[in-house]
Amino acid sequence: MRHSFVKHQQGFTLLELLVVITLLAVLSVGALVAYENVGENAESAAAANSNVTIDSAIRTYRSITGDYPNQWDSLVLSTSASAIPGLPTGGSAVFGPYQTTAAVSAAMLGSLEAVGIDEVQYLTTSTQDAAIPPNRRHNESVNTAGAAEVALWDDDTDSPIGTPRFAVVPNGVCAAGDTGLFNTTFNNAPAVSGVLQNRFNDSLESNACNFVIALGFGGDAAASTTDSNVAISQAPTYSRTGSVNPATNYARYVGLFLLARDGNNPTQTTDDAIQAGEFLDRARLIAIVTPDGRVIDDALSAAQQTAN
Repeated sequence: MRHSFVKHQQGFTLLELLVVITLLAVLSVGALVAYENVGENAESAAAANSNVTIDSAIRTYRSITGDYPNQWDSLVLSTSASAIPGLPTGGSAVFGPYQTTAAVSAAMLGSLEAVGIDEVQYLTTSTQDAAIPPNRRHNESVNTAGAAEVALWDDDTDSPIGTPRFAVVPNGVCAAGDTGLFNTTFNNAPAVSGVLQNRFNDSLESNACNFVIALGFGGDAAASTTDSNVAISQAPTYSRTGSVNPATNYARYVGLFLLARDGNNPTQTTDDAIQAGEFLDRARLIAIVTPDGRVIDDALSAAQQTAN
């Protein structure tokens, strides 16, 4: 009987080891090429993701419930038409203060109330407790001495409450009678033309007179959706190196709502002043922007430039 003996090789040959090392080196280089910019692009990716996510969440909530979330943050104080403490400089050039008048108050607030926005979170004083982060100062349960939840509509009497203050996106196309509404700013002088509004949404023609207000989507707005099947879990924060710092700036995303528009006459260079009868029956969300007044593409580009 003949026996066959097979010699089993132990370990790897030098050639095999070199092949394995070479393959590992190639894979490592590929991984480094793929991920070398992750850190640099993290800010831009976060900005883009948060903007898209909150915009989609709010619109989904609206399509299912018929309303927008309630209790948004006002970008002006309840006691004076001035900027909130900590508003980023970029936002100061985009959002201007406006106090409603008796003539338009009912139509304006009715347009908001029709889509579920009948309460707004206000700061009541420009003096803030430094221990309270800017994104929490609108919450009256946290900032008990300087914040208030203000009802815009009296359900018992079916009438608006006073003449509340809001931030608007200026529009220099409107007639002279509306200069107090459209051409005032917080700190900086914006390009008060229709182009300022048009850059946020193409439907806002650059030669048309539109009434657009700005409200911050704060923690209370997200909390107002708690009892819904499409609840929004949180209000995202936006940050941009050198411009928006959540430790010192109000850094919530901002919703722009179209409340009224005047009929545009192509043969005229300006439109008539917006009248009470020209307010929409239901306010319309036209864009979600960053607190320094950037649409998603601008925010993404700015963050990329910062990273580079």
